[in-house]
Amino acid sequence: CLTRVGWGTFAVKAQLVLNDGRTLELEHDLSFGPPETIRTVLLPLRPTPAPSVQALMNPAHLEEAAVRSTFLFTDGLANVGIQKTDDLCAAVRGALEELGDRRCTLSTFGFGADHSAALLQGLAEVGGGIYSYVESEDQIGQAFGEALGGLLSTTHQNAQLSLKLTPGVTLARVCTDFAYERSEEDGAQTVVVEAADLFAEERRDILVMLKLPSAIDTDSDQVLGHFCARAFSVVMSRSEAVGPVELIVRRQESVDIVESNPHVERHRSRYLTTEALSAANQVARQGQLAEARRILSEAASKLSASDLGAHGDSVILGLIASLTDCQNDLRDQHQYRSVGDKKMTCMTMAHTQQRAMNLEATDIYGTTITRSMKSYFQSSVTR
Repeated sequence: CLTRVGWGTFAVKAQLVLNDGRTLELEHDLSFGPPETIRTVLLPLRPTPAPSVQALMNPAHLEEAAVRSTFLFTDGLANVGIQKTDDLCAAVRGALEELGDRRCTLSTFGFGADHSAALLQGLAEVGGGIYSYVESEDQIGQAFGEALGGLLSTTHQNAQLSLKLTPGVTLARVCTDFAYERSEEDGAQTVVVEAADLFAEERRDILVMLKLPSAIDTDSDQVLGHFCARAFSVVMSRSEAVGPVELIVRRQESVDIVESNPHVERHRSRYLTTEALSAANQVARQGQLAEARRILSEAASKLSASDLGAHGDSVILGLIASLTDCQNDLRDQHQYRSVGDKKMTCMTMAHTQQRAMNLEATDIYGTTITRSMKSYFQSSVTR
């Protein structure tokens, strides 16, 4: 709320100048009466033909743009009815498919030492949501607030990233746990990544490794392929697309050693962290805690030895802290079962999706609204 002293009504005007040359005119009548409430208004950043008010208010458009989600909170195990993880996930998948166009996402929240992280992770993956580990009951409010803030700020649904390569350029690896499909037609390979829904301010950074053919002409540009992005805009109630964007690399006969792009290096390190957390948790569930500790220690050493790690980059240091924190929870079976399994499962999903999931190590992915809602619900519980 805004606190003011005075009388009357004043028009507050502002201009937001965008890089593409457009200017957005903003206006608000400030009244010295009841407290002012700040609300978020989402505006398109690309110049697109604005749909009519009648089109936006069409029930069909409103139905399509609806954001639906189910939150499941639990402090225990499935002990009535369907109890096996695979069977439960299959049942949930079937129930969600029966919803058709009214399908919702499913997010799970586990608190206490007795819940099954593997089950809640599986349900969240089937439902396209998140699994949040709530370390204590007094964190339930903030975990709920953070997740709710994300839903309220959903800007795009079913984001899809597509990369079509030039014939001769091949896809060596796609570094993501998001679902993706590879295809080939007339010698041109294509990969399509399903990047799920996006909250305001969120990113999706997907690393790919390419294999290039020998250069025929040196000191010349080579087109690697074309990139496209597509998603359904909740704000505009319609699908939006970006691209194709041409990807070009300069081929040279010889090159000097150059530093890696810091942005790419950070996300390569993020992927290394998720791979290590997943592998360590898998062997730890088999009782091999020493091997799990070795995997995490080795990954942390690699990050520390990187150029960014050596220079104290905050993102790399945060990833190292995640690995070290989980390694400490592998000291014995009791600590692993009650805390470590849950924490590693949650961190793996958070770093994969680049989304905050209640743990401090995932706050790096928080947005303005998720942080605000998390703080609000946290203060509401502690008051």
